[in-house]
Amino acid sequence: MRTSVFIWVAMLLIVVLFTASLVVAYQVTGGGAVTGANKPAIPPERLVLNSADVVVEGCVAPLSSGEQEVRLKLYNTALTALREIEMTVLLDGKPPKAPKVPITIRRFPRHVQPEVHLLFDKTRQPNLYVRVRYQWGLLATGAGVVEATKTLTRCPETP
Repeated sequence: MRTSVFIWVAMLLIVVLFTASLVVAYQVTGGGAVTGANKPAIPPERLVLNSADVVVEGCVAPLSSGEQEVRLKLYNTALTALREIEMTVLLDGKPPKAPKVPITIRRFPRHVQPEVHLLFDKTRQPNLYVRVRYQWGLLATGAGVVEATKTLTRCPETP
C-alpha cells in the first residue's frame, strides 16, 4: 500500500515539475517558447500577414510593360508541416493575370520559404488582400484560415 502511494506521489511530482518548467520557459522567452519561436525578422513595411502558423512577406515591383509584379515570400511558423494550403490573392479587388488563384501548395515543411510571383495590371494604390486556408498535423487533423489586407511598398532594387 505504501509503495503504490509513493509511486503515485512521485508521478504527480514529475508532472507538476514538467508543467512548471514549461510555464517558466514560456515566461522567460516572452511567451514565444511554443508558438512563434521560429518567426522571421521582417521589416514592418513588408509584413503582409502575421499569424501563429503562417507569415507572409510582400512587396510590389513595377515592370517595364506597365504591369506590376507582386512578390510574396511564405514562412511556416507552425510546429509541424502545413498541408493543403490554398492562397487567394487580390490586388485592389482584382485577381492576378498569372498564375490563376487560388494557389495551392500540397505540403509546406517548416524550413522551406517558397516565393510566389504574381502578375497584375497597373493599379494606383497597391492594396493587397491575402487569404490563406491550411491544414496541419500528421493526419491533417487541424485547420486554420487567416486573412489580411495591406498596402504594399515597392520592392528594393536588385543590381
